[in-house]
Amino acid sequence: MVQPQNTLPVAIIGAGVAGLALAVLMRRRGHPVSLFEARPREALKEGAFLTLAPNGINALRALGLAERIAAIGIPTLGFEIMNATGRQLVRLDERASMRRAGAESVTLRRSDLLGALLDEAAAHGAKLHFGHALNEIATGPNGVRLGFGNGVAADAAWVAGCDGVWSRTRRLCFPRSPDPVYTGLLGTGGVIDLPGIAPTGGLMRMVFGDKAFFGYIKAEGGLVFWFDSFPLDEETALARPDPERLASTVRDLHAGDPEDVRKIVGAVDEIPRGYPVFDMGHLPRWHDSSTVLLGDAAHAVSPHAGQGASMAIEDAVVLAACLDAAPLPQQAFAAFQSLRQERVEHIVRTSRRVGRQKQVSGPVGLFLRDLIIPFFVRFGSRTTRAMTFYRADLNPLERPSI
Repeated sequence: MVQPQNTLPVAIIGAGVAGLALAVLMRRRGHPVSLFEARPREALKEGAFLTLAPNGINALRALGLAERIAAIGIPTLGFEIMNATGRQLVRLDERASMRRAGAESVTLRRSDLLGALLDEAAAHGAKLHFGHALNEIATGPNGVRLGFGNGVAADAAWVAGCDGVWSRTRRLCFPRSPDPVYTGLLGTGGVIDLPGIAPTGGLMRMVFGDKAFFGYIKAEGGLVFWFDSFPLDEETALARPDPERLASTVRDLHAGDPEDVRKIVGAVDEIPRGYPVFDMGHLPRWHDSSTVLLGDAAHAVSPHAGQGASMAIEDAVVLAACLDAAPLPQQAFAAFQSLRQERVEHIVRTSRRVGRQKQVSGPVGLFLRDLIIPFFVRFGSRTTRAMTFYRADLNPLERPSI
């Protein structure tokens, strides 16, 4: 078992889902923790919302946060898919599967999840440093020296890179690793109060429109959580958009979609930012002797499978368990990658397949997509359900079957 270091903390780079979850777990085990985030604290309020699958909610049980998070989100019990004319292509009620998994999927604001994790990390004594952009990592005989863009230097026993798809940790420690690749899709989304939109009965309602993909969910008496994605050239997607122009673009893209979609986008005057969807190639090694990568830094999961945040929490739980079981950090890092890589790369491939369906265009392509979607979804749902049965909170050192 890796014993707590009394002199040097664990350094966690990135205050996203993986980094904050790991901070909570390390502090619960008595390890001193210093978490460094390049952005200001207020940046944790950015982003629209996300869905935690049953495996993600169950992984939160290892942090003691499952019930708290489930209570502030919308139970998401299945989904319905329609085409641009409003014709239902497929409807799946996942409640029976979720009972078998031991938890329901939950949709909630990203800021609510990060806020709960941040509060828990701070309550357990993690030292949180915002405005610290990593620019140097040097390994020595007694630990790691970190240098930041603001001139601060810090020493650590070892480093966890949880700094996302554009991970600075990955670039410094693994300079030959692949760069993220833009998939050709831009995502937007938001939360809005629209009493005129009927509740969706616990279903995420999704529309394969002629020009863009759209999804939304609304609880009884609640807000509308909506998102969309559409093809866009890379230069435009990476530019900082004008919020009013982006909202206008989204309204135009959905002008031929069902009435509720038009109502939702018609009520949106500004969209502060878009989210280009990136993919990353296989990363052979997630660790060296003193650094380990978690979450999107190791395996960027595009949003199409709804598993990104759940995978990040699972990563933190499994790494913490490996550190409990191994005598040295580097042994724990190797065990962590061995346990996680097959599962996450399978989910990455699944997400890619879903994303390709969102880029179909032309009358023939759209006709064929509507024809095959029901078979594609029903066949894929068996794989998706199997993903959610894994219990990181109960058996983190057991190799998942998928």
